[in-house]
Amino acid sequence: MLSRDFWIRRTPELRQTFRVTIAAAVAYAAYKLLGLQQGYWAVFTVLIVMQGSIGGTLGAARDRMIGTLAGAVIGGLGAALHSGTALGVGITLAVATGIAALGAAVYPQLRIAPVTVAIMLLSEPAGTPVEQFVVDRVIEIALGGLIGVLATVLILPARSHGVVVARAIAVLERLRKLLLSEAEAIERGEPLQPSPDHPALRQALTSVEQAMNDADRERASRLADHSIPPSIPRTLWRVRNDLVLIGRTLYEPLPAPIAATLAPATARLLRAEADLVGRCAEALRTITTVARQDMDAPYHDFTETFGRMRHDNVTRPLDFNAAGRVFGLAFTLENLHRDLADLTDRIDEVVTGQPRAPKQS
Repeated sequence: MLSRDFWIRRTPELRQTFRVTIAAAVAYAAYKLLGLQQGYWAVFTVLIVMQGSIGGTLGAARDRMIGTLAGAVIGGLGAALHSGTALGVGITLAVATGIAALGAAVYPQLRIAPVTVAIMLLSEPAGTPVEQFVVDRVIEIALGGLIGVLATVLILPARSHGVVVARAIAVLERLRKLLLSEAEAIERGEPLQPSPDHPALRQALTSVEQAMNDADRERASRLADHSIPPSIPRTLWRVRNDLVLIGRTLYEPLPAPIAATLAPATARLLRAEADLVGRCAEALRTITTVARQDMDAPYHDFTETFGRMRHDNVTRPLDFNAAGRVFGLAFTLENLHRDLADLTDRIDEVVTGQPRAPKQS
């Protein structure tokens, strides 16, 4: 028997299941009542366009409608012009889908157009006027798209705001894990091993951007609003890039004269930044501002340690590559600290809905 915890964790998926079930049933009833001969395309459209948020469904329904209109026009012209023989239909199918595929390659929102063209040419009922067939397909797709959007808006509506927040939390958790792995590599004095988390992190960041686009689409349609600054995805990408650069400086251990002095301060700073990332995730999860205790102390400790090291000429005996790695590490850690400070301010804006004044340097 499924536990209560399972139902709580799977609430978004269960709500989406409920929405799709109701919408598919409504689409079936609607096309039967309207007497549409191939109204099952309305049901197919519902299943295709319904996403996990209002903004996602709006985007999918829009693209489905644009692609259907383009495909219907191309397919309708092909149906009107081909000879009716198997060869004629085959040649027309190849040419028409090629034209539609070219349009989809140039304009991604037309990606459904080649499918629509194929449907128009391969499922054309004998004796039905081409123009009526085209109109029927457009009506069926429009009906399914409308039902899908209304179901997403009216049945346990899922705002993209929550999707952006949930995906941002997942990104933050991956960032924290990578920061800790870098700190551990420095503490052990071993080369940093390539992490499989980096490809997953890129995918997670792309999903945040997609959810942000959906949230903006909801705002433009006036169906919902959100308080998420557009800089959130960009700042998360910057932090990820900082981690990549830090990793490149740690592909081999720090030079021995440097490691004894700088490694402990570097590891403490990375652990402190990982802790800050964890607090950012917790702030989003609990809808509170980010706890800022001891944000700057480990960073100041690192910069003072690095300054003393330079003052004592510890870096002078290093060759060009080793010196470049050491100074590159210091530069990237400075960027990381600044980017994380900016991220905490942006997350506070998500929670409070008010912009936070930039910190004076």
